[in-house]
Amino acid sequence: MKKKANWKTWTLGGTAFIGIAAWLLLAPGGEEVTTVPTFSATRGPLQVAVLQGGEIRALQNYEVKSEIETPTKILSIIPEGYLVNEEDIKDGKVLVELDSTDIKTRIQNHEIEFQTTVSNYIDADEGREIQKSENQSLVRDMKENSTFALMDFEKYLGRDLTTKLLEDAGLPSSVESLDKYAVMLDNQANTPVDPAVAKSTAPAGGKAKPGTPAPAKKLTARPLQTRVDFSPFLEGAAGGDGEAQQKLRQLEDELLLRKSELAVAKQKVESSERLAARSFISKTQLENDQVTHEKVTLAGKTATTELDLFKKYEFSKQCALLLSAYRESLTKLERTVRANRSKMAQAETRFQTSKRRYDMELAQREDLEHQLKACTIKATQPGLVAYGDLDAGASYNYSNSIEEGATIRLRQTILTIPDMSQMGVSVKVHESQMKKVKIGQSVLIRVDAEPGKILEGRVAELALMPDSSSSRFTPNLKVYPASVHINGAYPWLRPGMNAKVEIVVDQLTDVVFVPVQSVEVEQDQHFCYIRSGSKLERRSIKTGVFNDEFIEVRDGVNAGEEVALSLPKKAATDEARPGNHGAPAGDPEQPTEPKGKGKGKAKAVAAVAPAPTTAAR
Repeated sequence: MKKKANWKTWTLGGTAFIGIAAWLLLAPGGEEVTTVPTFSATRGPLQVAVLQGGEIRALQNYEVKSEIETPTKILSIIPEGYLVNEEDIKDGKVLVELDSTDIKTRIQNHEIEFQTTVSNYIDADEGREIQKSENQSLVRDMKENSTFALMDFEKYLGRDLTTKLLEDAGLPSSVESLDKYAVMLDNQANTPVDPAVAKSTAPAGGKAKPGTPAPAKKLTARPLQTRVDFSPFLEGAAGGDGEAQQKLRQLEDELLLRKSELAVAKQKVESSERLAARSFISKTQLENDQVTHEKVTLAGKTATTELDLFKKYEFSKQCALLLSAYRESLTKLERTVRANRSKMAQAETRFQTSKRRYDMELAQREDLEHQLKACTIKATQPGLVAYGDLDAGASYNYSNSIEEGATIRLRQTILTIPDMSQMGVSVKVHESQMKKVKIGQSVLIRVDAEPGKILEGRVAELALMPDSSSSRFTPNLKVYPASVHINGAYPWLRPGMNAKVEIVVDQLTDVVFVPVQSVEVEQDQHFCYIRSGSKLERRSIKTGVFNDEFIEVRDGVNAGEEVALSLPKKAATDEARPGNHGAPAGDPEQPTEPKGKGKGKAKAVAAVAPAPTTAAR
């Protein structure tokens, strides 16, 4: 019974105490100041910074990647965390050994194709030289034929008349000019034809582009007239040195001799007729003289006819035949040059095709040999060995695990050796803080592994576009990757350590500031609860910049005034009454409402957060 009475006594006492406390807290004009912690508004320097979490990373990493084109397996790999030293590099310590069975098989199969390609390449090269030699022989033979045709023409007509006739026809008129013509054609025959150059040198409009090489000049004979009259060349040609002049002189001399014989035979016949009339000679002798005269007369007519035929027909015909033969020889020479050029182009094409295939096969052979050597990866860089790509995400490294027996693909990172002498922090800045962060700003770094140490650094890199990987699962989250370089070297730093960076964006010297949790935000207005005697006065303030702990108060609070660190319950009740916004708590001039109303009114109280965007407005 005594215990039960004590229990009832304590219950009644507790109930009374709670009731009194509730009455003091909720009654109009009650005193809540004694239960609300406060902070004295301070005037002094305020450092404004952006606080972000990040991960320690090496600024430079030596990555060992697979150089095998086909997926291959890891036969052996050095344990993760092994420290590669200079002695290992000197001894050529093997870090990773990959399966090379498939590479060796490919090398053996490729060797057969490579030897065939080498044979075709040599054959095409020799064929090109043979074709060039054949072209020279053909051009030389055609040149000799043209020279002989020219000599035959000169032999028949004489050098002077031949030169004049050929110059009028636009043909090489001497052996020297024929040699030059043949040399030019020979050069054209041995020059490969480039379709691109030929097209670029003949644009629309007929004008070549400046700077483009001019095509080789094509020499062709001017077309002769349909019929050439060679008769004028016989005038005064009796003193020439050609066969035609010699024959003309012979025919003329023959005709002159026949005329002389005819005159003698005529005198003899006349004399015989006078003697026969006097019977001094017999009739038979007279008839013999008459027959002789007839023969001489016929011989004279024959000589005259032969001379006329030579002048009118034979001379012109022989000149035309010789000129045609010479011109045909030049045409054959030109046709030979064109055929040689075509053959040379084909030989050059075969050679270039074989050469390209040879280069491709040789490059493939060297690549296979390089891949075979790449199956054994040796130490070339000192440092700690880590598996996979340190810059990649955890999910990526999990799906591409590195271990003995694992299959890796081309360009996949097998090992990473970070450069521990230059370390930094990889952070992601929220879009609300992007206006504040600039490249070059100083940074304070706190590493979770060493909580008592503060490192210094600077913002070295800041992305212009948000991180796509972070917005994949949260489309509304926009963060921008940034890189902070740590000043100095610290042996205890390791890649992957968690760190917090404080980017110093501003340094205020003389301002009034209060804790951010002391500021209440309602409808884009900021309020503070100020100690006023035994009460809390709700006062509208004007704020400025802020950090993760304090916010600048530009108007409404004086240095030394006590501000509440939390929202008083009584003030919240009074503020729920209509028409009481912005008034101090417990103001008797404001109308009161029942306590039950206004419970659904939303109020925002600034709290400690990395990005209190509402309080910064």
